[in-house]
Amino acid sequence: MMRRLILGTAGHIDHGKTALVRALTGIDTDRLPEEKHRGITIDLGFAALPLGDDLQLGIVDVPGHEAFIRNMLAGATGIDLALLVVAADEGVMPQTREHMAIMELLGVRSAVVAVTKADLVEDDWLQLVLEDVRGQLAGTPFADAPLVPVSAVTRAGLDELLAQIAGAAARTHERTADDLFRLPIDRVFVVRGTGTVVTGTIWSGSVARDDAVTILPSGRPARVRGVQVHGVDVPRAVAGQRAAVALAGAERERLARGDTVVREAGWSPGSLLTARVRLLERTDWELRANQRVRFHLGTAEVMARVRLLDAARLDPGDEGWVQLRLEAPVAARAGDRFVLRSYSPVTTIGGGQIHEPTAPKRSRLEPSTAALLAPLASAADEAVVARVRLAGWSGVAVDRLPIETPLSPSAVAAALARLDGTAVQRIDSFVIDRRLATAARQALLHRADEYHAAHPLRPGIEREELRRARPPAAAGAVVAWALDGLIADGELVAHGAHVARRGFQPTLSPAQRALRDRLLTAFESAALTPPSIGELPEDVREHPDLRALLRLLEVDGKLVQLAPDMYISALSIQRAIAVARERLAGRGALAPTDFKEIFPVSRKYLIPLLEWFDRSGVTTRRGDLRSLRGI
Repeated sequence: MMRRLILGTAGHIDHGKTALVRALTGIDTDRLPEEKHRGITIDLGFAALPLGDDLQLGIVDVPGHEAFIRNMLAGATGIDLALLVVAADEGVMPQTREHMAIMELLGVRSAVVAVTKADLVEDDWLQLVLEDVRGQLAGTPFADAPLVPVSAVTRAGLDELLAQIAGAAARTHERTADDLFRLPIDRVFVVRGTGTVVTGTIWSGSVARDDAVTILPSGRPARVRGVQVHGVDVPRAVAGQRAAVALAGAERERLARGDTVVREAGWSPGSLLTARVRLLERTDWELRANQRVRFHLGTAEVMARVRLLDAARLDPGDEGWVQLRLEAPVAARAGDRFVLRSYSPVTTIGGGQIHEPTAPKRSRLEPSTAALLAPLASAADEAVVARVRLAGWSGVAVDRLPIETPLSPSAVAAALARLDGTAVQRIDSFVIDRRLATAARQALLHRADEYHAAHPLRPGIEREELRRARPPAAAGAVVAWALDGLIADGELVAHGAHVARRGFQPTLSPAQRALRDRLLTAFESAALTPPSIGELPEDVREHPDLRALLRLLEVDGKLVQLAPDMYISALSIQRAIAVARERLAGRGALAPTDFKEIFPVSRKYLIPLLEWFDRSGVTTRRGDLRSLRGI
């Protein structure tokens, strides 16, 4: 199975990075006329290095001059394996150390060191340089990196270098194509007959011809017209490859290095990020509140202000929580690594890892909040739990979880399958803390109990009134889920628009039972000419429990409400339906006068009865005519 990794060069200017790449691949990565004229690398260069049938390296050659560090940072994005280049005739230089620091800050953990121009120095000097390099690597992730003396001119040591690169690559974790697609753009140009083309290192996921994509942070849509990897047309490019992507619907003037191409939904560029930051031990800078810095993520460079969350300042070598308030939004993801450079004079001062790519504004951190922020950059179930708990009652959209955690969509789905109903609760398209979901259920049950205690005659509380009993910040979808679940579980029992606790029965005193029976007798004896509320005897219509008893009889199926002030016995209604179907069946469209033939009552009673027939599906009305519907 083919493995694909990105190998990035690093090292001081004029230490032979480009010459070494040319010796290894046969490709001159200096493509600009100015680079040819000045003899130095200014911008990024690219080459392919196949190592056997199962390993393909894409090489990113970066400039070594301090004036072009921003270009170097754009190329360092997405690097899996570093090729640190140190010239034997000069040894470790300032940009050697800065490039090493940048690689470490970006999370690169595997490297091979090429000590170039070995043919220009004596063996004793070469040994001193090798010892110096090894000393510089001590205490870094590259402490055990192999050191290989080479010459791009005589080709001495190149075979050993290739073998060491292959060995380091075998120990390097490959990026997964089963993930969100993301390509930070490092070049934009136009090809005649093809249109706008962007290039970059695919950080994650894959892209194919005809895919619909989005350019961030602008949000402009585009379509993939074609894909190339190192100049060869391919149907699909995957993580760990350098790709050139032709875009339809994207104008060259509206794209630039620093933009990002994505495919999946859920992305929302942010300008407020919560991150864990570490300052370099060798920097002369400290980090203070509201300090202006240069923020480098992917191929983007954005100015930012720093808000310290757990310290008054950060000194060299210190770590701490910060919020970065960017002057322009970026397409960030939890777990992304970034580099910070000073505003002026410009130098690398530190970097870190993003934990909240679209963060709420924070000031100081409570220990409980910090404990939840910490797991957000880990590719584990704990990241999902922490993100959901930080969201509180708002919850998190499912399609945002692969962005607000480092987990792929399939890993998020697997995590939710394990966590749903225990640590978290999925409700339609978003997820909420299970403890809050349980609190919403308990709040509804508590309100139902309160209502029954305050209104023991009433059969239940109206659904809408019960929904208003939600915890103050609870979303409507959470309350609807809680109510539906309580009814499904049998904790609540639905009676039309009303809901009651399981087993609840209205409690009537002897006097109330007598009034209820008196009402039922009055309506049943009146048949199709029931008294309105105002026509009831004065002692009945003025009774404080009248409405509650009428509603109780309705819920019990004894009465039917025809109009706000008119009830009829359910028995009379059923008899009326049976008579209508027996006497009027097959007669087609019927006018009110046709019904009056079998119901010899005044319009005062007939019209409410017919309108109830319409509402209940006994009849279908068109204008003033009605047709009987089948049973």
